[in-house]
This record gives sequence, C-alpha cells and structure tokens, in this order.
Amino acid sequence: MGLDDRRVWRAAPGTLAVVIVFVVAAATAVPALAYLVWTADGGWVVPALLGTLSLLAILYAWRFGLHPRLRVDRDGVTVVNPFSTHHFAWDDVRVIAPGENGLVVASPDATAEAWCVQKSNFAARRGRLTRADRVTSELLDLLEEHDPPLEDEETGLRIRRARPDESRLLTRLERAASEEALSHLFPPEEHPYPVTAVTRRWRRLLRDPRVRIFVLEHGDDPAGYVAFDDDTLRHLGVLPDHTRRGYGSALGEFAVQEIFDGGAPWAKLWVLAGNAGARAFYATLGWTETTDRRNSEFPPAPPELRLERRNPAAPRRGR
Repeated sequence: MGLDDRRVWRAAPGTLAVVIVFVVAAATAVPALAYLVWTADGGWVVPALLGTLSLLAILYAWRFGLHPRLRVDRDGVTVVNPFSTHHFAWDDVRVIAPGENGLVVASPDATAEAWCVQKSNFAARRGRLTRADRVTSELLDLLEEHDPPLEDEETGLRIRRARPDESRLLTRLERAASEEALSHLFPPEEHPYPVTAVTRRWRRLLRDPRVRIFVLEHGDDPAGYVAFDDDTLRHLGVLPDHTRRGYGSALGEFAVQEIFDGGAPWAKLWVLAGNAGARAFYATLGWTETTDRRNSEFPPAPPELRLERRNPAAPRRGR
C-alpha cells in the first residue's frame, strides 16, 4: 500500500460478525415476534413497541459497530467515530499508537481515538502483538513514506521517527549513553539507574504530540536518540562506541533546525551543571549558558542549568 492508495479499516472481523448477527436478528426475529403477538390478540401497542425496538437496535448496531472506521489516503488520516470525524493531514501527524479505547492519532492541536481498532490492556500488559499493532505499523510506514527518514548513503547514517513500542530501546540507549559518564553525579552504589522510571517517561513522551522523538541508526544498529518539542531540546545521547564521530552534533543540529523551522525565536535545553563534557559539547554548537538553575529529575537531584540558542532568522528586538 502506498500514499496513492486509499484504505479503510473497520472493526475486527469477529466484532463485525457479531454485529451482523445482531442486526439480522433485530431485523427478522423481533419483527416476527411482533407479527405473532399481533395475530394472537389483534392489539397493535406491543407490536409497535417491538418494531420500534427493532429499528433502534439496528440503528445502534450500525452506528457503533459498522459506522466507525479509519481511512487513509494521500491527504492524510481520517478517524470516523459514531458521533465525530477527525481528519489529520500527514504533515500534522505526531502520534500513531494503539490504545484500549482505540488507535490514537494525534497532532499538536487535536487527538482522536479510532474506535474500530483497539488493543486491550490485557494484550498490552503481556506484550502481545495484535491487529492494532499491525495497523499502527502500516500507518507509520505511510507516514515515513510521506516524510522519509534522513539518510546518508556514504556514512550509512539514518535519522528516523521513534515508534510507539520503543520505550525500552530508548531507555537502553539513554542508559548506555549516560550511566558511566554521569557516575560522579549519580553514584551507582547509592543511586542505581532508574530503569523503570525512565522507561515510563519514554512511554509517556512517545504518546505526547508536543514531543518529537527520533532514533539515529548506523546501518541497522541504533546509535543515538534525540527528543524535542516546539522550543526545547529535551534529551540527546549517543552510545559510547559511537562518540567523537559527529553523531551527537548531527542529532543536535537536526533538532535545533526543526525547532527553528517551527518559528521559535529561541531554542533552550537543560544540562547538568556537573556534566562538563556536555557543557563543552553544546558550547561548540553555539549554545549559551544562562543563570537559570533547577534541580534535576532523579535523586540525588544535582543542579541543572539552562542553555539557549537564538534563531538566526528571528527578528531582532529594536533598540
């Protein structure tokens, strides 16, 4: 399937079969019962009520079982639910992920859950792949077809969107990129790496339409990651085996350019005050340290300082 094709997903086949059986029963059995009641006593009240009930049952089954659908074409993604319709242009789509109430499609301004494609909490907790995961993968492939990953054939580098099921991968990358370098700030014997909390954070960010997350690959191997929103570079890291090759600079410049292309006059980030290597790295990329300080997220909460970088295309304030 390509962007020039049009495809529609409805409820799962099993659900559709149940709905169709229900509709057939409502359209035949209930009217037949109404007819039998009418021929038995000649009254019209009960048959009329049964007929009305049959009609309402058919309308309900159609509206909630057959009407919901998820449609994609070259213009974007359309979510049709019983009482609402949402259209997302491909350029606006930030999140596509399976969910209990429906497949989640989100832009920075709107979120919709496609009722026709759901993944139960039972399946999610056990890590089972379902129809919702397959549909999500197809939609993400189409999104990448519209907005392809950045690739350099000479170096084999590729910057692609992170997928909604990659919270554990991002946690492994972040841990490998930071654990040893920050051991003087987070002594491992006192403060073991917070794997669960970091994974939970990535899982939340992967479903946040305000945040964009990308993975850098060398060949087929993940080598780094970057996460940013409209004006803030939130997370950046490169595996130790891939440092000093320009990968961190490539990720940082990619994120900053995306922020500036969105119209932000300034980009900002927070870095640990005691992380001299990171501070030097960002200085080489044109970031300036400010006087703003705050405590970091994880114990023992060492201080962070804010850096900023001006968008060269932003108009300067008049003097």
